[in-house]
Amino acid sequence: MPITKGWEVSPDRIKMYDKIMASYPVGDPIFTSKCKLNKDNGLLVVSDRGFAWRIKMGMGSSYYSAGKSKWIRWHDVANIIPTKNGQILIEIKIRKDGSLILDKYSYPKIKKWKLTIKPSKGEQKSFWLQRLQNFNQFISAIYNQNTVETDPPTSDSIM
Repeated sequence: MPITKGWEVSPDRIKMYDKIMASYPVGDPIFTSKCKLNKDNGLLVVSDRGFAWRIKMGMGSSYYSAGKSKWIRWHDVANIIPTKNGQILIEIKIRKDGSLILDKYSYPKIKKWKLTIKPSKGEQKSFWLQRLQNFNQFISAIYNQNTVETDPPTSDSIM
């Protein structure tokens, strides 16, 4: 499946995209975007298997080659809450060494991340506004299509 038109990797994010694709079992990406995870800038890659995010560090930083990255399977997402156009609050079930961490009531512990898409380098304003409006619907539809009823006992999500 090709990446959705208008959501291709921007030229300044190709190296990050290649690292994500080599590091995680993303599968066929549906869309990509520059994206903030809480306050850190990075790149988001979304597929039917889950989503991956990689931090954008400054050139010359010792973290540039390694960088912080995340890989979350859809079965580890508890909820997606749209907050405004282009931004969602995603509730993730916390795992340690692949196993769910439970609270005192035997429910999975939850971590909240705020994902906010950013415009691509040189992107036309009309395309950016369209992406801004579509982001919440796209991510919710992919999540709803791939969510599961029962949590698998282990997961390869990396938080």
